[in-house]
Amino acid sequence: MDRTILETPRLRLRPQCPADLDANLAMDLDPAVHRYIYGDTPPDPDAHRRRLEDQINSDWPPEGGRWIVEEKTNPEFLGWCGLIPLEDSGFIEIGYRYVRAAWGRGIATEAACRVLDHGCSTLGLDPIVAVSHPDNAASHRVLLKIGLKRDGTAFHYEQDLAFFGLSAREYFDSRPDGAP
Repeated sequence: MDRTILETPRLRLRPQCPADLDANLAMDLDPAVHRYIYGDTPPDPDAHRRRLEDQINSDWPPEGGRWIVEEKTNPEFLGWCGLIPLEDSGFIEIGYRYVRAAWGRGIATEAACRVLDHGCSTLGLDPIVAVSHPDNAASHRVLLKIGLKRDGTAFHYEQDLAFFGLSAREYFDSRPDGAP
Protein backbone atom coordinates (compact mmCIF):
# COMPACT_ATOMS: atom_id res chain seq x y z
CA MET A 1 0.00 0.00 0.00
CA ASP A 2 1.28 3.43 -0.95
CA ARG A 3 1.81 5.54 2.20
CA THR A 4 2.58 8.77 0.30
CA ILE A 5 0.91 12.00 1.40
CA LEU A 6 -0.58 13.81 -1.59
CA GLU A 7 -1.54 17.47 -1.74
CA THR A 8 -3.45 19.90 -3.90
CA PRO A 9 -3.68 23.65 -3.34
CA ARG A 10 -6.46 23.19 -0.78
CA LEU A 11 -6.48 19.47 0.09
CA ARG A 12 -4.29 17.03 1.96
CA LEU A 13 -4.66 13.34 1.13
CA ARG A 14 -3.09 11.13 3.76
CA PRO A 15 -3.01 7.35 4.23
CA GLN A 16 -5.91 6.03 6.26
CA CYS A 17 -5.31 5.09 9.89
CA PRO A 18 -7.31 3.50 12.75
CA ALA A 19 -8.51 6.92 13.95
CA ASP A 20 -10.51 7.21 10.69
CA LEU A 21 -12.67 4.18 11.42
CA ASP A 22 -15.67 5.83 13.09
CA ALA A 23 -15.91 8.69 10.56
CA ASN A 24 -15.63 6.24 7.68
CA LEU A 25 -18.29 3.97 9.17
CA ALA A 26 -20.67 6.89 9.79
CA MET A 27 -20.21 8.04 6.19
CA ASP A 28 -20.86 4.58 4.78
CA LEU A 29 -24.04 4.18 6.86
CA ASP A 30 -25.52 7.51 5.69
CA PRO A 31 -28.42 6.56 3.35
CA ALA A 32 -27.58 9.39 0.93
CA VAL A 33 -24.01 8.11 0.65
CA HIS A 34 -24.72 4.40 0.39
CA ARG A 35 -27.69 4.54 -2.00
CA TYR A 36 -25.51 4.10 -5.11
CA ILE A 37 -23.16 1.64 -3.42
CA TYR A 38 -25.32 -0.66 -1.34
CA GLY A 39 -28.78 0.32 -2.56
CA ASP A 40 -31.58 0.99 -0.12
CA THR A 41 -30.29 -1.60 2.34
CA PRO A 42 -27.37 -0.31 4.38
CA PRO A 43 -24.50 -2.62 5.18
CA ASP A 44 -24.67 -4.45 8.49
CA PRO A 45 -22.91 -1.99 10.86
CA ASP A 46 -20.96 -4.64 12.79
CA ALA A 47 -19.82 -6.57 9.73
CA HIS A 48 -18.95 -3.35 7.93
CA ARG A 49 -16.95 -2.10 10.92
CA ARG A 50 -14.96 -5.36 10.93
CA ARG A 51 -14.30 -5.07 7.18
CA LEU A 52 -13.12 -1.46 7.55
CA GLU A 53 -10.92 -2.40 10.52
CA ASP A 54 -9.36 -5.21 8.49
CA GLN A 55 -8.64 -2.85 5.61
CA ILE A 56 -7.22 -0.09 7.78
CA ASN A 57 -5.04 -2.44 9.84
CA SER A 58 -3.61 -4.29 6.85
CA ASP A 59 -1.58 -3.42 3.80
CA TRP A 60 -4.80 -3.12 1.79
CA PRO A 61 -4.86 -2.31 -1.00
CA PRO A 62 -1.84 -4.34 -2.10
CA GLU A 63 -1.36 -2.07 -5.12
CA GLY A 64 -2.28 1.59 -5.12
CA GLY A 65 -3.53 3.29 -1.97
CA ARG A 66 -6.49 4.73 -0.14
CA TRP A 67 -6.15 8.30 1.08
CA ILE A 68 -8.27 10.21 3.57
CA VAL A 69 -9.21 13.61 2.15
CA GLU A 70 -9.04 16.70 4.35
CA GLU A 71 -8.90 20.43 3.72
CA LYS A 72 -5.50 21.83 4.68
CA THR A 73 -7.15 24.61 6.71
CA ASN A 74 -9.57 22.24 8.46
CA PRO A 75 -8.32 18.66 8.86
CA GLU A 76 -11.73 17.04 9.32
CA PHE A 77 -12.58 13.78 7.58
CA LEU A 78 -14.26 14.56 4.25
CA GLY A 79 -14.04 11.08 2.79
CA TRP A 80 -11.52 9.05 0.86
CA CYS A 81 -10.11 8.69 -2.63
CA GLY A 82 -8.06 5.73 -3.71
CA LEU A 83 -6.57 3.38 -6.24
CA ILE A 84 -7.90 -0.05 -5.38
CA PRO A 85 -8.27 -3.44 -7.06
CA LEU A 86 -11.48 -3.76 -9.07
CA GLU A 87 -12.51 -7.09 -7.59
CA ASP A 88 -10.49 -9.86 -9.29
CA SER A 89 -10.49 -8.21 -12.74
CA GLY A 90 -6.79 -7.33 -12.73
CA PHE A 91 -7.70 -3.64 -13.11
CA ILE A 92 -6.95 -0.88 -10.62
CA GLU A 93 -9.87 1.47 -10.17
CA ILE A 94 -10.00 4.99 -8.90
CA GLY A 95 -12.72 5.21 -6.29
CA TYR A 96 -13.96 7.74 -3.79
CA ARG A 97 -16.62 8.37 -1.24
CA TYR A 98 -17.44 11.59 0.63
CA VAL A 99 -19.58 12.89 3.46
CA ARG A 100 -22.50 15.04 2.34
CA ALA A 101 -20.82 18.24 3.59
CA ALA A 102 -18.14 17.74 0.91
CA TRP A 103 -20.58 17.34 -1.99
CA GLY A 104 -20.81 20.05 -4.66
CA ARG A 105 -17.57 21.78 -3.64
CA GLY A 106 -15.20 20.32 -6.25
CA ILE A 107 -13.43 18.23 -3.62
CA ALA A 108 -14.06 14.90 -5.34
CA THR A 109 -12.72 16.19 -8.66
CA GLU A 110 -9.68 17.86 -7.10
CA ALA A 111 -8.72 14.81 -5.05
CA ALA A 112 -9.38 12.35 -7.89
CA CYS A 113 -7.30 14.42 -10.29
CA ARG A 114 -4.36 14.30 -7.88
CA VAL A 115 -4.76 10.56 -7.22
CA LEU A 116 -5.03 9.84 -10.95
CA ASP A 117 -1.81 11.78 -11.58
CA HIS A 118 -0.05 9.86 -8.81
CA GLY A 119 -1.31 6.56 -10.19
CA CYS A 120 -0.12 7.26 -13.73
CA SER A 121 3.02 9.35 -13.10
CA THR A 122 4.44 7.79 -9.94
CA LEU A 123 2.99 4.29 -9.70
CA GLY A 124 2.94 3.59 -13.44
CA LEU A 125 -0.56 2.13 -13.38
CA ASP A 126 -2.00 1.47 -16.82
CA PRO A 127 -4.89 1.65 -17.35
CA ILE A 128 -6.84 3.18 -14.50
CA VAL A 129 -10.54 2.41 -14.57
CA ALA A 130 -13.66 3.27 -12.60
CA VAL A 131 -17.16 1.91 -12.16
CA SER A 132 -20.18 3.84 -11.04
CA HIS A 133 -23.87 3.19 -10.55
CA PRO A 134 -25.67 4.04 -13.81
CA ASP A 135 -27.82 6.68 -12.07
CA ASN A 136 -24.96 8.41 -10.23
CA ALA A 137 -24.61 11.42 -12.53
CA ALA A 138 -22.44 13.34 -10.05
CA SER A 139 -19.85 10.57 -9.99
CA HIS A 140 -19.94 10.30 -13.78
CA ARG A 141 -19.20 14.04 -14.04
CA VAL A 142 -16.18 13.67 -11.74
CA LEU A 143 -14.78 10.80 -13.78
CA LEU A 144 -15.25 12.64 -17.06
CA LYS A 145 -13.72 15.86 -15.65
CA ILE A 146 -10.55 14.03 -14.63
CA GLY A 147 -10.25 12.54 -18.12
CA LEU A 148 -11.65 9.02 -17.92
CA LYS A 149 -13.78 7.96 -20.85
CA ARG A 150 -17.07 6.10 -20.66
CA ASP A 151 -16.71 2.62 -22.09
CA GLY A 152 -20.08 0.92 -21.76
CA THR A 153 -21.11 -1.14 -18.77
CA ALA A 154 -19.52 -3.94 -16.80
CA PHE A 155 -20.73 -6.31 -14.11
CA HIS A 156 -18.91 -5.65 -10.84
CA TYR A 157 -19.92 -5.63 -7.19
CA GLU A 158 -22.94 -7.79 -8.07
CA GLN A 159 -24.51 -5.24 -10.44
CA ASP A 160 -24.23 -3.71 -13.91
CA LEU A 161 -22.26 -0.49 -13.60
CA ALA A 162 -21.10 2.27 -15.90
CA PHE A 163 -17.47 1.54 -16.84
CA PHE A 164 -14.83 4.23 -17.41
CA GLY A 165 -11.16 3.94 -18.30
CA LEU A 166 -8.02 5.84 -19.20
CA SER A 167 -4.72 4.48 -20.46
CA ALA A 168 -1.47 6.00 -19.29
CA ARG A 169 -0.76 7.16 -22.87
CA GLU A 170 -4.13 8.95 -23.04
CA TYR A 171 -3.38 10.53 -19.68
CA PHE A 172 0.07 11.80 -20.69
CA ASP A 173 -1.20 12.95 -24.09
CA SER A 174 -3.83 15.08 -22.35
CA ARG A 175 -1.26 16.92 -20.21
CA PRO A 176 -0.01 20.27 -21.53
CA ASP A 177 3.63 19.15 -21.25
CA GLY A 178 2.84 15.59 -22.43
CA ALA A 179 5.45 14.26 -20.01
CA PRO A 180 5.08 11.36 -17.61
